[in-house]
Amino acid sequence: MSAEPLLTLTPTEQQDLETIEKSGLFDADFYLSVHQDVAGSNIDPLLHYVRYGFREGRQPNRNFRPASYLRQYPDAGTKNRNPFIHFLKTHGGCHIAHHGLLPRFHLEDLSVGARTLEQLPFFAPDLYHDINRDIERTTTDMAEHALLYGVPEGRRIFGALHVSRTLGALCAAKGLDDADYMAPDGPVPDSIGVFYNSHGNVFIHEIASDLCTTLRESGLNCVLLDETGNPDDRPELCIFVAPHEFFHLGQGQGWATGAIIRDAIMFNTEQPQTLWFERGIPFLLMAAGVIDICHQMAEGFRQAGLPAIHFTPNIGTERDYLQKGDMQHAMVRILPPACRRRPDRYTPFADRQLDVSFFGGVSEHREKFFSRNAGFFAQFCNYFYYRKFTTPIDSSPRDNPLSRLASHVAGHSRIALNIHRDDYGFFEWHRIVKGAMANGSVVVSEPCLPHPVFRPNVHFLEESGRHIPNLIEWLLNTPDGQAKAEEVRLAAMQAIETPALNRARCTRIRGFISHVWSTPEA
Repeated sequence: MSAEPLLTLTPTEQQDLETIEKSGLFDADFYLSVHQDVAGSNIDPLLHYVRYGFREGRQPNRNFRPASYLRQYPDAGTKNRNPFIHFLKTHGGCHIAHHGLLPRFHLEDLSVGARTLEQLPFFAPDLYHDINRDIERTTTDMAEHALLYGVPEGRRIFGALHVSRTLGALCAAKGLDDADYMAPDGPVPDSIGVFYNSHGNVFIHEIASDLCTTLRESGLNCVLLDETGNPDDRPELCIFVAPHEFFHLGQGQGWATGAIIRDAIMFNTEQPQTLWFERGIPFLLMAAGVIDICHQMAEGFRQAGLPAIHFTPNIGTERDYLQKGDMQHAMVRILPPACRRRPDRYTPFADRQLDVSFFGGVSEHREKFFSRNAGFFAQFCNYFYYRKFTTPIDSSPRDNPLSRLASHVAGHSRIALNIHRDDYGFFEWHRIVKGAMANGSVVVSEPCLPHPVFRPNVHFLEESGRHIPNLIEWLLNTPDGQAKAEEVRLAAMQAIETPALNRARCTRIRGFISHVWSTPEA
C-alpha cells in the first residue's frame, strides 16, 4: 500500500483547515465522490481542498458553489483567499451560501427554510429529483434547490402519492403534545395585525376576519389589515392568512422579505397536494410559527421542527346573508321566492325549502360524481353552483355576492353536499363548518381526514361517493332519516355555538401566540 502523500500547509492554510473542521460543513464523502482524481490520490480530502481544491473552484459540499458566492461577494476571493472561509466567518451557522431566486431573504433565513424542508414529511429528496430529472443529482442539495429554485420556477416539489401516504401516516400518528406549543401565562405582543390579500379569495378574507375577532375575544389587541399598508408601519406581530395568496398578488409581493417573514406567523389554509400550497412553502418554512386549518398539516409542520398549531376561528352569531343590492344578481334571481328571504339557521331540517345545495369549482373528481348522479338529483329541489374558476373569487361585481349567496342558500338547505376536489379527503372547514353547519344545514360528505372536533355521524354524515345518493334518499324520504338529520344538525350547531368551547379556543390561540412571541430565535 502506498503511503499517503505529505502536504505542507502554510500557517494561513492551517488556520483555514481548523476553521473548516470546526464548522462541520466539509463533506468528505461528497468531495471524493465528485472528484475522482482526489479519491485515487490517497490525499486526505480536506487537506486537498485547503491546499488545492478551493483554488481550482471545487465545491466543499453540495451547498457551497464558489462561483455563485463570489458573484455575490467579490471581495471573498481577493488575495487568493478561500471564499469558503469568508462564508464561514461571515455567515456562521448557515449552510446555504447563495440566494438563488429569493434575493430578498438573508442566507440565515434560507438555511432555516431548507433545513425545515428536509424534515417536512411531505418532502422526499429522491422524489423531488424524480419529478425534476433535469437537476444534477450528484452535486445538488435537493431541499436547497426546491426552496431556492423549484418553488420560484413553478416546479412541483411534492409527489402526489407521497403526499397521500404522508397524510395517512399523520392520521395514524399519536401527534405531539399541544402543551409544548403553549405559554398560557406568557407575554403577548402589544399589537397584532391579521393580514389578507384584497385581490385574493373572498373566503380567505372571511377566515382572516373571523381570526381577528377571535383574537380580540382572547384579550389581544388585534386589527384586520391587507397588503396595501406600509410594511414599515406594521404591528409588532403579523399573522398572514393564506401566504400562498398574500405574497404573490399585487402589493403583497412587497411584503415578501426575510425581515418580515422571520418574525411572523403564517396561517395556512391550503391543501398539501396543490401547487398553491407549494407556492406558499418558503414563507411557511421561514416563519416564526404556523397556524394550520388542518389538524394533520399542523402535525406535519411540527415534525419539521416548526412551532405549529391546528386552529379554526370561532364563528360569531352574525351571519352575512344576501343584501338588497344582491337581489338582481343572476344567481339570486333563480332562487324560489321563499328562498330569497333572510334564512333562519334554527329552522328544522324538515321545514327547509331546498333539498340539496353545493358550491364549488370544477374538478375531474367532481365531474365524475355529478355526471354519474345527475338523474338522481333531478328529482329534488337543489341549488348547485358549480363552475370553472380561473381566478380567485374576489370582490368583483360577478363574484362579490357569492360568499353571501353560499351562506344564504345553506340557511335554506336541508343538505349541504361536500364533494372533494380530488381523492385526498381534505376536511374543508370553510365549506363544511363555516358555510353549512353554522347555517343549520346538514353536511353530507365524502370521507374526510379526521378532525379533532367535528366527527362523522355525529356532527356531519359521511359516505363514499358511490353511496351518497342512497344516504340522501334515506335522509329526505324516510322518518328515520329525517330524525337522524335533525339530530346531526343540532349537534353541529351546539359544537359551534357552545360558549365554553369558544372560550377554550380563545385560550388556546392566545397560548400559542404567547409561546411564539416569547421563544427566542434559534
